[in-house]
Amino acid sequence: MNTIYKRFFTNSYWPLFLLLFTLLGSCKKEYEKYPYADIISFTVKDANGEPLKAVVDAKNLTLYWPPNQALPDSIAPVITISDRANVSPASGKKVAFKDNVKFTVTAQNGSTKEYLIKKVINQPLIKVSMLQGIFTYNGKDFAKRVIPVVIIGDNFITDLNQTKVFLVNTADNTEKEQAIANISPILITLNLNASTVNGTYKIKIVSGLRSFTIDRSFAIANEAPFFSATEMSKFPTALKPGQEFTLESTSRIGLVNKISFRYLETRAYYEFTIKEAKDGKLTLKVPDNIPLGEYYFFQFTYPGDEYYAAGTGGSILANRIFITN
Repeated sequence: MNTIYKRFFTNSYWPLFLLLFTLLGSCKKEYEKYPYADIISFTVKDANGEPLKAVVDAKNLTLYWPPNQALPDSIAPVITISDRANVSPASGKKVAFKDNVKFTVTAQNGSTKEYLIKKVINQPLIKVSMLQGIFTYNGKDFAKRVIPVVIIGDNFITDLNQTKVFLVNTADNTEKEQAIANISPILITLNLNASTVNGTYKIKIVSGLRSFTIDRSFAIANEAPFFSATEMSKFPTALKPGQEFTLESTSRIGLVNKISFRYLETRAYYEFTIKEAKDGKLTLKVPDNIPLGEYYFFQFTYPGDEYYAAGTGGSILANRIFITN
């Protein structure tokens, strides 16, 4: 029995089985590779750590950056792409945040598609309607270092880390940051830097992602001589006839050409001799024949300059001067 079965299988069925296995092997299908190379979603984090989704179209990845937020130098987008595709740079990898940064998606079948970043700044433009603290003399505009400049406008970011103000020298376009004393969305009060050299300037405002240069130019020039309250508080309070003493100021008191002190008893003025006059210092001599007593007021005169007329200054003395023997 076994011998007959073996002979039948070997002689009759072996070719049939061989044919069957060949047919089954030839029925195995080869599927086409996926041709899809699309970016489905592109998400970054804004300055507050909140997700921000790009608008994805056939060529662009448009990110509408929130208003009044600092713009980062780089982003690490989370990218969803077509099934079985790859993207370069890869999802989560840091890239520069600027227009036309390219992302390439490669489909399974090797076809590619490119997308470009496009930034849209959602911050309103800076507006300036008025500039206060700029003076005009003989047809020339100028600012005084001791008087604040006030910029009136709109859309100023009140965070001083995001808003800066510069003086731009019109001769060489160099910029120097100035101190902001007060700021609101519609107003900036500016203290001009005391060390700013004489010249002609424009004001440039940088607020968030926006910048604006005010077209009006003006000079920063030397102001007329004056004494501040702090400087007057350092005047000597006890002097003798014929004594010399020195007054100091940050202004150009070296231009003072006459100075007098007022006697309380008679209200008469007595001129003190100017022994030496230079910027910041004025050395005076008390008259030899001056009446003894209390002096409560002083006044001085100075010549005109390019940005101011000849004039007179003076003040009541908080600390009276007593002339004694």
